[in-house]
Amino acid sequence: MKNQKIVYLFIGVLFLLLQLGSVVYARFIPEKFFCWAPYDEHTYYKIQVSLNGKALSTDEVKSRYNYLSDGWEPRSIDNVFSLVQQYEATYGKAENANVEILYNTNGNGWNIWRPIK
Repeated sequence: MKNQKIVYLFIGVLFLLLQLGSVVYARFIPEKFFCWAPYDEHTYYKIQVSLNGKALSTDEVKSRYNYLSDGWEPRSIDNVFSLVQQYEATYGKAENANVEILYNTNGNGWNIWRPIK
C-alpha cells in the first residue's frame, strides 16, 4: 500500500512538472500566440500584395488570406506571418506574388517582413 502511494505521488509530481515545462517552453517559441501564456505585444500591421505589377486592394488582400489586410494584432505578429507564409507556400505558390507586411510592435518603429519563397 505504501509503494502504491509513492507511485501515485510520483505520477502527480511528474504531471505537474510536465505542465510547468510546457508553459516555460511556450514562452520561447514563435507559435506562442496559441498558448494560454500571456502575450502582451501590440502590433499594427499592413499587408501589401502585388500580382504581375498590380497592387491588390484591401478587400482583395482580405479575400486572399481570409484575414484583415491591415489592423491591430493583440497577439504575436508571428500569427499573421504564419498565415501569409502558409498561403504563399501552397495556394499562392504559382502566382509568384510580391508580399510585404509592414508592422510596428509596441511602438518600436516600422519593420518589413517578406515570406520565404
